[in-house]
Amino acid sequence: MTSAVKLTCREADVLRLLALGLSNRLIARKLDISERTAKNHLSSIYLKIGATHRTQAALYARQIGLIGPGEAAPYAPETTPTPEKHAQPACPTLTAREQGVLRLLALGLSNRLIARELGISEKTVKNHLSSIYLKIGATHRTQAALYAQYTGLAS
Repeated sequence: MTSAVKLTCREADVLRLLALGLSNRLIARKLDISERTAKNHLSSIYLKIGATHRTQAALYARQIGLIGPGEAAPYAPETTPTPEKHAQPACPTLTAREQGVLRLLALGLSNRLIARELGISEKTVKNHLSSIYLKIGATHRTQAALYAQYTGLAS
């Protein structure tokens, strides 16, 4: 990804909300734009920063300081529409393998690449991710990647 990119104010707003773990629908609601417009902004952002998916874009936003390291943990109620369904344990205990999967996810690797790197099947990676999401209260991989960064697992 490139280091200095010129984003419009609206694109910066969209990227910031994405980095907080919000879905396209929630980004659109928050900015009072259509979901399609939010998707268009994300496409433009991806092109400008050289990202191929949400996780890379979210990590880029943190890297350039668009949001601070302690700002709105990905499992916070404002970023998860139904917190009661995904309650955050006081101190989630991830197995060593789950930590390895989460670390690679935070680097932006796909399930296929994580599986290759760890010598396991994609199905096993998906099972580990499901367990990780449940333990940390995440609803998707972007939130999990942000959690890994927030807690220092991504280092």
